[in-house]
Amino acid sequence: MLRRIDATTLQQLKTLLADDQIDVAPIVVQYENYTVRNKTTAPESPLRFRWWHDNQTELLLFDLTTWATQESQKFPDTYLTLGTDKIPRIVGFPLYWLPQDDEFVYLSFKLGTNEGGKNRWFGRARAADEPRSPDRTNQLAADLRQALKQAFPGPLLANPSLSGDWQSLAKLPLAQLRASTSAKQKSALKTLILQQLLQAFIIAEKLRADSFITPDAAKTLNQTPLSQPDYSSMTTPRNQLLYGPPGTGKTYHTAVRALGILAGKTDQQITADYSREQIREELDKYCATGQLEFVTFHQAFSYEDFVEGIKPVINEEDEEDENTRNLKYVIERGIFKTLAERGAYALYLQLRQRLIAATPVSAAAPPDFDAVFDSLEKQWQQQLAGSEEVVVKTQQGVELVLQNISAHGTTYFKYRTSTSDNLPQVTRKGLRKINDDNPYQSVSSDAEPVYSVTYGRDRSVYRAVFREFRKLEAQMRANAPHQAPTGPAISEMLLRAVADPEIAAENIQGFDYKSLTPDDLKLAPRFVLIIDEINRGNVANIFGELITLLEKDKRAGQPEMLSVQLPYSKSSFVVPDNVYLLGTMNTADRSVEALDTALRRRFSFTEMRPDADVIRKQVGTNGILGTGIEAINVAEILEVLNSRLEQLLDHDHCLGHALLLDAQSLESLQTSFEHGIIPLLQEYFFADWGKIGLVLGPKFVEVIKPNSPGRRKLATFPGYDAHGMGERPIYKLISPDAWTAATFQSIYA
Repeated sequence: MLRRIDATTLQQLKTLLADDQIDVAPIVVQYENYTVRNKTTAPESPLRFRWWHDNQTELLLFDLTTWATQESQKFPDTYLTLGTDKIPRIVGFPLYWLPQDDEFVYLSFKLGTNEGGKNRWFGRARAADEPRSPDRTNQLAADLRQALKQAFPGPLLANPSLSGDWQSLAKLPLAQLRASTSAKQKSALKTLILQQLLQAFIIAEKLRADSFITPDAAKTLNQTPLSQPDYSSMTTPRNQLLYGPPGTGKTYHTAVRALGILAGKTDQQITADYSREQIREELDKYCATGQLEFVTFHQAFSYEDFVEGIKPVINEEDEEDENTRNLKYVIERGIFKTLAERGAYALYLQLRQRLIAATPVSAAAPPDFDAVFDSLEKQWQQQLAGSEEVVVKTQQGVELVLQNISAHGTTYFKYRTSTSDNLPQVTRKGLRKINDDNPYQSVSSDAEPVYSVTYGRDRSVYRAVFREFRKLEAQMRANAPHQAPTGPAISEMLLRAVADPEIAAENIQGFDYKSLTPDDLKLAPRFVLIIDEINRGNVANIFGELITLLEKDKRAGQPEMLSVQLPYSKSSFVVPDNVYLLGTMNTADRSVEALDTALRRRFSFTEMRPDADVIRKQVGTNGILGTGIEAINVAEILEVLNSRLEQLLDHDHCLGHALLLDAQSLESLQTSFEHGIIPLLQEYFFADWGKIGLVLGPKFVEVIKPNSPGRRKLATFPGYDAHGMGERPIYKLISPDAWTAATFQSIYA
């Protein structure tokens, strides 16, 4: 049941918003020709945004204040305001009035119905000089109420402390507000809060501005839709591996390819359209929406880290004494399972969006599952409170009497004729699953649809409750205004799933992937997992039984899709068709041939070779530093060194062009050799300076002969034959301070 937000939750929410160390992901909120975003040229506070409207730009500022009311002063700095430099407070949002239950705190605000009530968060009071009559202001309140209800289709709340209808913007999981929550989840939750508030704000501001002008003038305003990636013509391999020696651009090309996959563009389009900085900014956006993840394999990385495993955690609920907290074990998702569930959830949302779009505009806007369930639960609770019997009937006419409703929405029934203490139960999760499996059909008086029920221990009870659910849904649809059906954007739903992974996991349980069309697979958002140093981990152990699911025709959404039962959670697992794996491997550590054979069959390999032409384009003039006798051909240096390395070792142990891209002067070339190339050669030849001398030449490595000054004879040691040992030459690196232009020229001279 809803109650007013408690002090602990309020403090956690305030801390989340006030902590500047918790980043806010890139946000772009757009409504017609109004836009708010937090992307700026310089880093700013997470609570600063840019607002474009009416051909002008303003700085929007969130702030936590104590308002001049007795109630606000009880809870310092918990009044969230949004304003500009000129107007410190456009709107205010009292966090201390928010409702919560045992699982969520509801980001919500009171909806006004007239001029006096419209300024209940979103909207400004009518100033004396504003060209709008009181009647127009009352109409604005009504328009605002309708627009916000359409933008946020969740159910209206009855605040436990205040009167009126409260519009819910988002459900914030209490578990994600704790101090122990990961930084990424906190960032996602904070981003969700600000995104929802800003969306409601610009809707209100747009309607307010339109209320000053005539209806005909309002029709001339253009709506600018946000561009969506076009995947229709892309045939990118699902599993790719970029391999090559150090410094060949594997990291950069992986970033380019990842952005190309996510944005629906080719590598050539990405490099032409984006700078390195812009590529990083775009990838940061996809990280914020949970579409891009990064992991590095190493010797200790395991299946339990990658897919799922049993992990020990401290019971955070026992907060009285940190020294007496109990240790418990939970099944924790790995990074791959988390990303795969998001990908499957995106396919589910894409199908849902297509079905909604196919609904005729003249049809009543359908209430979502939560709206119907909450209404049914409220209706039954009122009946129980009034000592009224609540009875549902099975398909055979057997009566079930409602006994209780838990705080989580689980209903408990008893067969009227039963003497057993066992109470069949129906959970919210189970009813949602049945609702997803049975698309809505109009119920006629002649025949009731036969519902497919594949969930629950006592399916006859679930079917009986679902029949009541559908009857109420039909009533709500009949009473709903006629308008085009809408729903939250896929990007918004994915952001919620990042904050609460259970959202994705719950919705995809039992999802029928066969109902997806080829267009669904093409249009659904894509997800990319970048695996760095893939060859450093035990690939067979890390992927386990999932290696088979990586094949394109075995993925969810394909005709021959396969699923496996995971060993710990016992849940069914699939790899969706919109999840891509990008791996990198350094061939100097381990060759491609040493990879697991099963993995090699399922990956597309791209070799990254040293490319002297890149140096010719980016270093000096055509790859040459300096002029005249001081000129150094950096591109030729790379070619000569790699030719010698291939003769002494193999093509896997070469030097990449990236090692020399910073060499824009003699001094920087010295630095590149000292800190980049020399350490690699030491690694390649196990510090055998004689062989390193065969690569670099005598201007880099000197020979200290037996009779050289400073070389001492070996000590005499009884019983050990040191004959000839003192005659062995010693090789030593010449000090980098002595390297001149002639030193580098000697490599290719």
